[in-house]
Amino acid sequence: MQLYNHTRAQFAGQTVDLTALKVMLVGAGYTFAATETAMTAATAAEVSGNGWTAGGPTIANVTGSVVNTNEGQIDGDDISVTASGGDIGPASGLVVYDSISGNPLFYESFAAEQTAGDGTPFNVNWAAEGIYTVEAPA
Repeated sequence: MQLYNHTRAQFAGQTVDLTALKVMLVGAGYTFAATETAMTAATAAEVSGNGWTAGGPTIANVTGSVVNTNEGQIDGDDISVTASGGDIGPASGLVVYDSISGNPLFYESFAAEQTAGDGTPFNVNWAAEGIYTVEAPA
């Protein structure tokens, strides 16, 4: 998971609404740029339809927690959307963003393009470390 340059400052300033985090799928036309501060490029490359709504689903039960002395973690429920009426995808990655501020926070590139065929789920499963783990210097 990659961070946009402003992500840490947004969390430190407590301007991120954890109840408003969404996942937007993006296609091969999206190129991650850490300097982005708006969803313009992601929206232009968005993949949606056939069950995956434009703007993406909200991540349920997002929490921030202390893992140990030097680590904090952001985690939430995995996402599963069943394709209906056609395929979801192909998607080459995803952007986690705050839907209230409109700021992108995290980007994940898939190892290969992902598609869910009609009637099958498109799953976003967070790692055991959550959506993102922040480690402070010791």
